[in-house]
Amino acid sequence: MYVITYDEEGNEARLLPCEVTEVVVDRSRSLGIGTNGEIARIDHGPFVAAESELRGVGVASLATAVDRDSYGTILCVDLSAPPVNEDMLDIDDRYHLDVETGQLVAVVTERHPQQPSATAAEIKVALERIVSAYDCRIADVKFTLAGGGTPEEFAIDFSDSGLEAAHIEQLHADQWTMLAGMAHDVRITIATDPTRTVSTLMDGASALADYLNATRHGPLDAVGVLNLLRGGHFNVLIGEEESEYLEVKSAMHPIWIAGTPGEKAKIELAQDVARFANGDVNAILIVGYREAGGGGNEIGSLAPVADSLLNTTQIGEVLDARIVPPVDGLIIDKFSTSASESVLAIYVPKQPSEMQPYLVHGAIAEGKVEGAFFSIVRRRGEESITTSAQQIHAYIVAGKRYLRGEETQ
Repeated sequence: MYVITYDEEGNEARLLPCEVTEVVVDRSRSLGIGTNGEIARIDHGPFVAAESELRGVGVASLATAVDRDSYGTILCVDLSAPPVNEDMLDIDDRYHLDVETGQLVAVVTERHPQQPSATAAEIKVALERIVSAYDCRIADVKFTLAGGGTPEEFAIDFSDSGLEAAHIEQLHADQWTMLAGMAHDVRITIATDPTRTVSTLMDGASALADYLNATRHGPLDAVGVLNLLRGGHFNVLIGEEESEYLEVKSAMHPIWIAGTPGEKAKIELAQDVARFANGDVNAILIVGYREAGGGGNEIGSLAPVADSLLNTTQIGEVLDARIVPPVDGLIIDKFSTSASESVLAIYVPKQPSEMQPYLVHGAIAEGKVEGAFFSIVRRRGEESITTSAQQIHAYIVAGKRYLRGEETQ
């Protein structure tokens, strides 16, 4: 951490806490983060603190320290390893920490090319689920024009201009149309219980920022889910609904078991992936979540799986051996939730229609494994449907016609 300090003439200097002398304005006995995880007080300007040191600091303690700063302070989080090197700072620009009305908050700002169609209240309701999964809440949502200032502050009141009422009304309408068409910043303020540590606020803010980035061009999709998992934002998915592109499971198919149970598990895993490959959207299968229950499709809770059961190499070999043709662009990855548990993701990009249907070696009929058979499965919403004999026959006929057409050219 370094601090912006000022000498008696008001000259600014950037110093490490150990470099602060009596010459600079300093009314505190302790600068920086102490071994007890508290910041006593900071009486200087904006400062940067290392993430690893900030995470254990109390929210109320940091709010008190920053709120007493007579120069005004915005806290920026440094993701690089301490000790801080001014030339090697890795500032987390997704959010910043600040104090508003004596409360420590995180501020996430999202820029839009024009005024959003949703109101501030609607945005707050829509995003509350995301931050609540991290024990945070949305304290405020405010629209400002790019660079600062609300549209209301830039608006001109023509009521006393002496013009005719109809003309004044038109001027006001034209003005608001112009302001609405300008770039807008949506400033989202996040707060948490003051008894918690700053890590709670940081995790909620970074998750929200990455969620907003994932949904910038539309609703959350498979690519967005994969990126959120890569960022370690596991709780963001709680409350999402399974759909054409998303399915979750609480346990891994036991493909490592020998004999018939293992064969059945391999077929079921291959079918899960083939269902998506026979669809028409990018999709993702995630192992490590439970459904909420109650008959709905909502994801209820995180249920990470032991790393020993998630062998990505073995999973890839099973899918390559069981699915015909091989699924192009398949991504199999796991993301650690603790030292011994992870969440597994199998990303299935949209496949060329001419390569469909994707077949699975083996079938399960009335609970029995039929290794000599093949199966074709598709996905409709959250439900899986099999391909009928008539549809398979239609595929064969269409293929023959296509080949005859090529031969006559």
